Amino acid sequence: MKNFIQRQILFPKRLGFMPYFWVFSLFLMIAQLLAHEPHFNWWHLILMIIFLKFYRDGYWINPYLWLDLLVQLSIAVYFVILFPDGGGTFFIYTAWEIGSLPLKSKKFFQYYAMFLIISLSCITSFVLFSPVMNSYGFIGVIITLTFTIGSPLAARSLANTYRRNYQTKKNNKRLESIIKQNERDRIAKDLHDNIGQSFSIITLKAELASKLIDKDPTKAQQQLQDISKTSREDLNLVRKIVADLNGKTIASAMIEEENNLHVADIRQHSVNEEISADWPKAVQHVLSAIIKEATTNVIRYSKANMMNLIFEEDQNNYLLRIQDDGIGFQKSNNRQTFGLTGMKTRLNKIDGKIEIESKHGVLIKISVPKEE
Repeated sequence: MKNFIQRQILFPKRLGFMPYFWVFSLFLMIAQLLAHEPHFNWWHLILMIIFLKFYRDGYWINPYLWLDLLVQLSIAVYFVILFPDGGGTFFIYTAWEIGSLPLKSKKFFQYYAMFLIISLSCITSFVLFSPVMNSYGFIGVIITLTFTIGSPLAARSLANTYRRNYQTKKNNKRLESIIKQNERDRIAKDLHDNIGQSFSIITLKAELASKLIDKDPTKAQQQLQDISKTSREDLNLVRKIVADLNGKTIASAMIEEENNLHVADIRQHSVNEEISADWPKAVQHVLSAIIKEATTNVIRYSKANMMNLIFEEDQNNYLLRIQDDGIGFQKSNNRQTFGLTGMKTRLNKIDGKIEIESKHGVLIKISVPKEE
């Protein structure tokens, strides 16, 4: 039963909710025709159900797509002849379906040409021979022609935009995965090249010391001192690697915090973010922590719609401005609750400065001096 519903009734998941909205509007049109058209009968209702079936099937790319569209257009022509005041609405359904399909340009223009030939022929006949034409007038005909010709093109443009946005999100996730994998590979290489070699040296020296301890205690003692020195160096190296792991880059912080803002229905917008990729690691680690803290504050307190991050640099400083369009500081959430003390403490480690303004939202200005 589930497979039958999936194959015969439901629309493709890639389309989201929009096709069901069109189906709902079709039922509203049926109700309107039943209420206001005396000639509307159950045969017409059956035709509408047939139209709906072929309309649904038309969203699934298949070898008989041309037939799905042709049946829809034929039923649309019939309803235009029978109900000139409202039958032309059926053409809009088919027009948006043609534009929404992920077709190559050649195939799209083939179906578009078929749609134009049938729909424009119907409209031309309506203009020339229908007595209802007098109530529409010239402006009504122009509007009808504009919608008829433009609807497939508008639908295709909108669908392409949705597809590009979807593809961009997919690519961002792939890039995020690649960045993580590259970082794992770098850590593995550091461990192999440095720690692995040091452990080999420690093992050799320990074996040598065990052989010399009875024959030449002085040389054995020297080997043990070398082992101690090498161990301390390895410990410092491990600490350095761990410190690098704990410190985030600005790019990784921006990705993570954008996801958090998205959950809170707040948009993240950045300007010149790409220049921060070349900033020193120590600066990036501190600023990424501040970006995280600022994002948390925006989500908790600001009631904002957007968070802007502007990256700049001059001859002497790295500059970052973080601004939201929220309510600013209130009596119930002073600056201390915004975690600003923690930001200042972090910036002090790299001689950075911070300024806070609260007018239309909160503006945080950060400057970090460049090393000589």
